[in-house]
Amino acid sequence: MAQPLSDERVAETRERIVQVAEHQAVALGLENVSMHSIARDLGWSATALYRYFANKEAILAAARTAALDRLSFALEAAIAGPGDAWEVSRAVGDAYVAFAFDNPDAYRLIFSLSQPDPADYPEFAQALARARANLTLYVERMVEAGGLEADPTVLGHLFWGGLHGLISLQMTGKFGDESPDFDSLRHEMMRSLVRGAHKP
Repeated sequence: MAQPLSDERVAETRERIVQVAEHQAVALGLENVSMHSIARDLGWSATALYRYFANKEAILAAARTAALDRLSFALEAAIAGPGDAWEVSRAVGDAYVAFAFDNPDAYRLIFSLSQPDPADYPEFAQALARARANLTLYVERMVEAGGLEADPTVLGHLFWGGLHGLISLQMTGKFGDESPDFDSLRHEMMRSLVRGAHKP
């Protein structure tokens, strides 16, 4: 008979499982991740995984939740940092880019086309809402500081969408040798969006 596990041991083990799943989702493709593939990398039997997660979908939802929370921690640290609204805005952009390139497996998993239904996974829904809020909060402060005439939610999503597009192109090697470098494109895109939102 299996021995009861402490809450701390369960949390640590779940984290190990999630880390393996995050890596496999990118390395193997989501469709090829299975309870057996995860268990194999852990040196376990697939049956052992069911002590911690109901199925593969629950593991991947937990992996996305953990990745989103790590992103939010990075953004929140930037939002709480020193400087005025414009300096904080730059810090948030830097934090987002650093997270993406320092954690490529997590970033790709967050934005993979196949996503769980948030209604089925409350913790995932909460992590998603937290990340979305962080990606508009700093824009709200920019608008409050004056000078911009824009809906903060719309402008925040434009910043987010543009930056995500550039990161995706960079990650997949779509910029050629003749292309401007990533940081030049990123900063010019942000400047253009801000100029377009300035009050006339």
